[in-house]
Amino acid sequence: MLVGLGLLMLLAIAGMQAVAAGDRYGLFGNDRAARIGIGSHPDWQPGWTHVDAVEPGGAAASAGIAAGDDIRLARPLLLSSDAPPGTRVAAQVRHGRHLRPVTLVFQRFDPSSNTTAANLWLTAVGGSLFMVILGFVVVARGWGQPAALALGVGLVGFGSGDILPVWAIDRPWTTALLGAIFLTNACSCGLSVFAPLLYGLYVRPPGRLAWALVIATIVLACVGLAVGLITGWEQMPLPRWVNVAEQVLLLVGPILACWWAWRGFLDAPAAETNRFAAVLAAFALGFAGQLVILIGPAGFDVGGRGLALGFNTLTTLIVAVAFPLAMAYAVLRHRIIDLGFALNRTMVYGTFSAILLGSFGLIEWGIEHLLPEEWVRASAWIDAGAAVMVYLAFHRVHDAVEARVEHLFFHQWKANEAALRRFVGSASHFEDDRSLARAFADELARFGGGAQVALYRRNEGVLNRVAGTWERAPRHFRDDDPAFALMRAERAPLDLTETPTNLPGVLALPMLDHGVLAGLVLLDLKGNGALYRPDEVALLGWAAHEVGMALAALHAGLIESENRLLKAQVLRLSSIIGDRLDLAGV
Repeated sequence: MLVGLGLLMLLAIAGMQAVAAGDRYGLFGNDRAARIGIGSHPDWQPGWTHVDAVEPGGAAASAGIAAGDDIRLARPLLLSSDAPPGTRVAAQVRHGRHLRPVTLVFQRFDPSSNTTAANLWLTAVGGSLFMVILGFVVVARGWGQPAALALGVGLVGFGSGDILPVWAIDRPWTTALLGAIFLTNACSCGLSVFAPLLYGLYVRPPGRLAWALVIATIVLACVGLAVGLITGWEQMPLPRWVNVAEQVLLLVGPILACWWAWRGFLDAPAAETNRFAAVLAAFALGFAGQLVILIGPAGFDVGGRGLALGFNTLTTLIVAVAFPLAMAYAVLRHRIIDLGFALNRTMVYGTFSAILLGSFGLIEWGIEHLLPEEWVRASAWIDAGAAVMVYLAFHRVHDAVEARVEHLFFHQWKANEAALRRFVGSASHFEDDRSLARAFADELARFGGGAQVALYRRNEGVLNRVAGTWERAPRHFRDDDPAFALMRAERAPLDLTETPTNLPGVLALPMLDHGVLAGLVLLDLKGNGALYRPDEVALLGWAAHEVGMALAALHAGLIESENRLLKAQVLRLSSIIGDRLDLAGV
């Protein structure tokens, strides 16, 4: 519960940051974006900002501010906010030893005045939004998996910014909100945690010393992050070596992530090396972006201020474009976290909606351009008829779109499902229940990409493990676990990650026979560490039911055969006894 509330708060802060960034940089329209028209950096005295450049015709130029001056705003947080056009702020301007008060009015940003900077800002905002959305989808789809949680939270934190909405300035809770923004940014350390978790999932769990180094890295990165945020918010000047140290601390996390990804690439089984290679490439881009920031104006300033635009362009391309795309490629192509079902549903319903809306639009166009004018006057009736036709075609169109989308983009799913259905079709033709149980467990392991499987059958009131690849699963269940009652009541697969139970694994498939739990199958995570999709859960539940019925039929047939054999033996013994009695003259 607390984890869920924390994630909701994290997403709320990240969403607020995304909206504020969009406002500030004109993503939602230039009428909402404003500037005072200066390029600056914190001065040697706290609260003061040194003006490096002044935009011609901007608010600062109108107030007589020139490059080389120092200014101090009465509300310094406005420099890190999304203040709209018309916002007024009192300020002091210092030129040499002369001080004078001015009032600055934020003016509407005109992107034509600096097209390159505007494009860089919009690219950065777009990349941040993409990372926040990808992180949200990863958390939602991989719920219950530590690696998915770390990756999703890390992406959300990495995509979050340091912008404080203008409506939150000078409030009693402004300091608390700044702290929440810092914590949201600090969640980017989840990317450093994700790499060793992925290594533990596919290779072996890291030791205590390794986790101690991970925690130390997170602490150092948070210190560097805190220094950078406070410097920007409060316009606090820092010595050059402190700025450099801050950027160096922020490099530690990407270095650690790259190291774990590299170890995974070397140590993982051959089937998993591509997965670690994709993660390594993504983290290497993150490291490269942070390195460019370090050697640019924010750190060593190797090229001098004259190359600031070049450094900013390179940083934006790496951090806001290349890194998110590389991470999305690793997640989607190499199934770091299985997002297939979410993409499947999005593509199906997106295509389906486009077809329906396009059809209705074509009907409207045809009514206006092809029909006689007197018919157009009665277009309300034609619209109603078109709506009825669309409604009647709803299910047929949906089924056709779903079949086409899954055939084109998710052929592996269909093949996997077809193989399981083919096996279930052959279940009733087995002649031995033990052979069927073993074959079904092997088929479920194949379906789950090497998942651990344990199949249980009831014998004299006890559920015994009779087949499966999960050697660590309990051999017997003698007590009536609450999960058993739920399976009998709901007659459906049970998600063990959301059920208070002692049963191992993530999914339980009941085998019911006239309301009696005649058997069950326990499934662990898939071989790649993913959970089962909703459509897979439904298919597995159906397969377990059908195979359970086949096992029950084989068992009943075996009992019937034994009964016939016993009856034959009884008749034979009765005949022998009768013959002996006749010979004895009884």
